[in-house]
Amino acid sequence: MPELPEMEALARGLDRELRGRTVASVHPYQPSTFQGSVAPDEAVGATITGVARRGKLIIVGLGENLTLVVHLMQAGRLGLTSPPAGRPPRRACLGLRVDDATELRLRELSTTHRAWARLVRGPAGADPAVAALGPEAVDLDAGGWRAALTTPPGVLHTALRQGRRVAGVGRCYASEIMWAARLPPLARTATLPDDAWDRLAAAAPRVLGDAVERAGRTITTDLPDKQGRVTAVHGHFGDPCLRCGTPLSRVAFRGYELVYCAPCQTGGREYADRRMSRLLR
Repeated sequence: MPELPEMEALARGLDRELRGRTVASVHPYQPSTFQGSVAPDEAVGATITGVARRGKLIIVGLGENLTLVVHLMQAGRLGLTSPPAGRPPRRACLGLRVDDATELRLRELSTTHRAWARLVRGPAGADPAVAALGPEAVDLDAGGWRAALTTPPGVLHTALRQGRRVAGVGRCYASEIMWAARLPPLARTATLPDDAWDRLAAAAPRVLGDAVERAGRTITTDLPDKQGRVTAVHGHFGDPCLRCGTPLSRVAFRGYELVYCAPCQTGGREYADRRMSRLLR
């Protein structure tokens, strides 16, 4: 799933290309993708006032009173392309044509069609998905992180990925941040010591900032099917830790795995390889 760095790079590139241009037409190729009570035709003729990111959402300002909110979910992709001459491609879900020459197209790699887009009246905060988001991960100090992840308490790697607590972080960058901050992924947030919050506050903007810079080198006006991320632990089970050289460990959950360094993050103890695992003694 695209996360904060990829979405931020995409938003910056789309903003440079689309700001000030006019919406010529809107085409819901997959009607179920377009949600909400505001009809797509209401965006026709609007001037694009900017493209931004909030959490993992793309926000397109349209004129004085409309906002397009796009959520890619797991398999959605967004980018600029040429409008189709005839029948749209099979993966196309929504097309917002600009000046009749360019199309901002939402497409989906999966057949489940979970990605969605909504037009809302007013600013982006009028959309319930935007309003429900917590603060941005790059904006928090140690106290902000503690408040976000302990109200209510939870498991660290899960809490980091809950957008209502902190916006924009998914499985990949949660793992990268925990490794950089030397934090045990399955620790209860209520039990973390004071210095852990300091390490988290220092690591998160560094990890995410570096990732945004790397993403910006390859992502401008289209989000590719493959992310092409450079990671220290995510996806590297069995590889040597870049810090201590120990082979990286993992704990498996249904549908994904969490990779970590036992010496660097859990005091050398291994997690049992099952859901809701406990540290092996």
